[in-house]
Amino acid sequence: MEDRFSPTQQQEQSYRAELVKWGIELEKAIQVARILALNIPNESLTVSEVALVEEVCKQWFEKRKQWEQFQQVMAQYGPSLDQLSWEDYQTATQRHEKDSSATFDSDEKGH
Repeated sequence: MEDRFSPTQQQEQSYRAELVKWGIELEKAIQVARILALNIPNESLTVSEVALVEEVCKQWFEKRKQWEQFQQVMAQYGPSLDQLSWEDYQTATQRHEKDSSATFDSDEKGH
């Protein structure tokens, strides 16, 4: 069976999937995946493209680091918790962020 996509297109899809998996906004993931797959040197990018790649890569790195820390902590609590997925973690994180912002909003209203 013949591949429908070039190696560059396959690489772009892979980067995009990885970025989206880790919660990067789709539009940003598409742009950065294209830049990375084409292996465009920084000198050939605009200032805003360089900033976008740096921002997205930093977000990706931070989310991966948080996930690894989360896995380490959960491993301390027993083997049954090792089965948690990235989706479980994202759900818990989103719930925590909503709870934190609700608390922050109510704190500000009280002042």
